[in-house]
Amino acid sequence: MAEEKMAWARQPDDRQWNGPEGEDPRTLYQMLMTSVERFGNEPCFGYIPEPGMARVHLDYNEFGELATSVAKRLNDLGVKAGERVALILDNSVEWAALSYGANAIGAAYTAMYTHQHGGEWVYILNDSTPAILAVAGVETLDKLVDNLGEDAAAYPPCGIILLGDEEANKLPPEGVAVHKWSEFVAAGRSSENEFTIADDPFALNTLIYTSGTTGNPKGVMLTNWNTLSNILCVQSAFKIYVGDKNAAFLPWAHSFGSTFDLHWMIRCGVHINLISDLTKIADECIEIKPAVLLAVPRVWNKFYDRVNSQFNAATGLKKIFIRNAKKHAARRIAKAGVECDQVPPTKFFDKLFDKLVWKKVRARFGGNIRFCMSGAAALSPDVAEFIQMVGFSCYEGYGLTETAPLVAANGWAGLGKSRLRTVGLVANGVKVTIDTDAWDDPDRADEGEIIVHGPNVMKGYWNNEAATNEVLIEPGVFRTGDLGKLDKDGYHAITGRVKSQFKLENGKYVSPAPLEENLKLSPLVEQAVLDGRNMKNTYLIVHPNMEAMKAAMNNSGADTSGSDADICARQSTRDWLLGELKAKNMIAPAWKGYEVAANLILDPVEWTTDNDMMTPSLKVKLRNLLSHHEAEIAKLQG
Repeated sequence: MAEEKMAWARQPDDRQWNGPEGEDPRTLYQMLMTSVERFGNEPCFGYIPEPGMARVHLDYNEFGELATSVAKRLNDLGVKAGERVALILDNSVEWAALSYGANAIGAAYTAMYTHQHGGEWVYILNDSTPAILAVAGVETLDKLVDNLGEDAAAYPPCGIILLGDEEANKLPPEGVAVHKWSEFVAAGRSSENEFTIADDPFALNTLIYTSGTTGNPKGVMLTNWNTLSNILCVQSAFKIYVGDKNAAFLPWAHSFGSTFDLHWMIRCGVHINLISDLTKIADECIEIKPAVLLAVPRVWNKFYDRVNSQFNAATGLKKIFIRNAKKHAARRIAKAGVECDQVPPTKFFDKLFDKLVWKKVRARFGGNIRFCMSGAAALSPDVAEFIQMVGFSCYEGYGLTETAPLVAANGWAGLGKSRLRTVGLVANGVKVTIDTDAWDDPDRADEGEIIVHGPNVMKGYWNNEAATNEVLIEPGVFRTGDLGKLDKDGYHAITGRVKSQFKLENGKYVSPAPLEENLKLSPLVEQAVLDGRNMKNTYLIVHPNMEAMKAAMNNSGADTSGSDADICARQSTRDWLLGELKAKNMIAPAWKGYEVAANLILDPVEWTTDNDMMTPSLKVKLRNLLSHHEAEIAKLQG
């Protein structure tokens, strides 16, 4: 393990962010090469090649050589600066090498999800017109061929890179080259052709396609400097040291995952360990023992639910230990006067209860976590407070794909400068203003649409000038569509989405997102949507945790006969669950009286990308969900 030292000095608060300065990298590939030079023999990636196999590790020298070989081969195949390299891959060393290799020659990568609908692949490929495409394996290639068809012109001109050792099953039309990954890399390594290393910080680094909850996805144009300004801002703002391990599972096709779970880690000399099975994150964390863990609220919610369920089931001495551990942790944190930051035990009983209770909880994530971050959706304050009590520094951030993504975060400004119920202070170099004229709720006059000004703001949407003009006031100034407010100390709070806000019949506005996240803290709820636009009352659509719900219903004497669909269809079940949620979750001050749901629709089927109820980034496709339950909603409307 390397000595605990940070790779870089913290950026000065008065820095100008118009572009790279001094020894700043100008591109992501240049950033990688600087890390190779500084951390050469330090481990860079750890991954499990196949289920049941031991984890394999690459150091920074090895990964740098791989990325350069990829760049050489892309160049030899005719991929040019300004063109696109498309990826339909899961997180992998190959994914990272292709993104950095493309960047080396001045091309931009555009990444898709392997579980995405084939029709979405076709749309993105037709829109981005990549020069070459990498696919995860023969199954992905089969699906691609099924959707692109027999017209060779629909395929990238430089062909397809096929990962894995299996021979192709379905081949693209004649004239479309298929390059096996091993041969592709070998050819790059043996190539004697030189390529010009790209040097433009304002050239495109990536096209990241938005989720498309209400229409076709839009290609967000992010430059090297968009992403680098984010990374440089936080490069030494958190306790992250050379040689630290992280457990990487956030999808790199999403800006939160790529900027922070990949590029930031590379910049800081971190040992990136890929989670091979997303259903066993905790198990692999025990093996990896990460110091840093980035996740979305759903992961933290499940952790919170699981631990508290076990706490509530405890009896005897164990129950007493847990009660005292909570009491001592709460008292210690209150005395320290900080929010979100870890407060280590110092006194005898604090240390005792930490050893008896909290240390065992921390061990579920390997026992070495120094801090964790949450993004992509609102984190419940209850969950954040609990994570702090466990002994992790827990920092929530805010951003969008269009802002590369970071706008604000707790933690980055230093200890004691984080606040619950906010997403922290605005990032260095970024400015936020609140347009209170963007909506008209008189009860919340200090709120409005969040406008972001900064070096992280996208160039625009690819091939979509109209959509660009709707959100870019001027270069570097972006209308987010999010509602929020700033307090007198500069702390930023997110209160909803302009478009997802809805008005009830009585004229009251409802911001569903934070309320939905609050509902997901219930062990009975897997997924939830709150709606009620132009209606007298709000209503809920819930996909329940069937096992937990049936167990709770049995304990209360409720009818659980029949199939899951039968149970969910019964009005008695809906009334029972609504009563439970009103009593335990839909309570003040988080909920106002008019926000509390009067009705509930139960959906026994999980919302997934496969049934087109979720986007690849796991946002609910509201239009599809409401359409699916149209008849039931109509009954509520009378």
